[in-house]
Amino acid sequence: MSSLLVLGDRGSGQTTFVGLLYTAQVRLGSEESDQFRFHADRETIRQLEAIYGELGAGRFPYRDLDWEDRPMSFVLGFPRGTLFGRGRATTLPTGAFDSVRVEVGGISVDDLAELREHDAVLGDPARRLLRSQMILPLVDGSQLVRSPSGTAADRIAKYDRALAAALDLLGKFLAAHRQRRARSMHLFFVVTKFDLCPPETLAWLDAPAGAPWGWSSDERAHFGARLLHTYLFRTELWLEANRRKGRITVAEPEWFFSSLRTEESRGELRIARRSLVPRGGWEPEYPFDEYRTMVHRLGALAHRLPDASEG
Repeated sequence: MSSLLVLGDRGSGQTTFVGLLYTAQVRLGSEESDQFRFHADRETIRQLEAIYGELGAGRFPYRDLDWEDRPMSFVLGFPRGTLFGRGRATTLPTGAFDSVRVEVGGISVDDLAELREHDAVLGDPARRLLRSQMILPLVDGSQLVRSPSGTAADRIAKYDRALAAALDLLGKFLAAHRQRRARSMHLFFVVTKFDLCPPETLAWLDAPAGAPWGWSSDERAHFGARLLHTYLFRTELWLEANRRKGRITVAEPEWFFSSLRTEESRGELRIARRSLVPRGGWEPEYPFDEYRTMVHRLGALAHRLPDASEG
C-alpha cells in the first residue's frame, strides 16, 4: 500500500480538494470504466459522502475530514500494462486490470511544525503518513498577491516557513527508512482557488496564456519555478539543498491547478454545476482534466513505490 499525504494551510481548501479528487474518481469510474476503476472502503465512503453531496448540490463543504487519525483508502485500477505506459487498451476482458491501494491522509503544516518541535507517540497510521513518498502541498492561489505587506502576503510567507519545516521533517522520516528505495520524495504541488489568483500576479509570474489545463509540461514547470522563487523561496531553498545533499532523493515537482466556477444565487455565492447526462445527477464545474491526469499520475507512481507499511 502506498501512502499519499496532503499538506495545506488552514483555509487553503483541503476539504474541497479531496472532495474533488473523489468526485473525479466517481466520474472516471462511470464514464471510462474500460480505462479506470476504483473502490473505496466503507470508512472512506462515510467520510466523503457528505462532502461529495455538498459539492454536487453547489455548496462549499461545511465539515472537516478526520483524515489525520483516519486516513482514507482507495483502490485504483488501470488497464494491465498502462501503468508503465505500454500501450492503451480500449476493450478489456474482465480482470485485465492492475490495481494499487493508496492511503490518503492530510495534516496542516502548522500541526506538522508543532510535531517537529515536540516528542510525540505516533500510531501506525500516523507513522505511515509521515513516511509518505507522495506529498501534495496545497498553495492557496487567492493569497498570491504582489504587495510585500498586508495580511495575504504575511500569510503566504508564514505558510512558506511552515511548509519548508514540514518537508524537512518528512525528509527525516524518509531518510530513516530501512529500504533505500523508500528514501525518495515526490511532490505534486496543487494551486487551489486558482480562479481567485489576481491577474497582476499571473502576469508577474509570467503565466502562459489560457487556462492551465491547456499548458504544456514545460510551461507548467516554468510557472511553478517562478511561483516557488517568488512566494515560497524557503521551500525552494529546501528543495535545492536536498538535491545536493543526497540524504533523500527529491524528484522534480509537478504542478496542478484547481478551481471552481461560482455564481450568485439569491444573494449567496454558490458553486456552478454541470448536469451528468445521461446517468443523471450533478457535479461542480471544476477542471476535471487536471484531476484525471493527477489520478493517473498518482496511480502510476504508487504502482512502483515500495509498500508504506513496511520499514
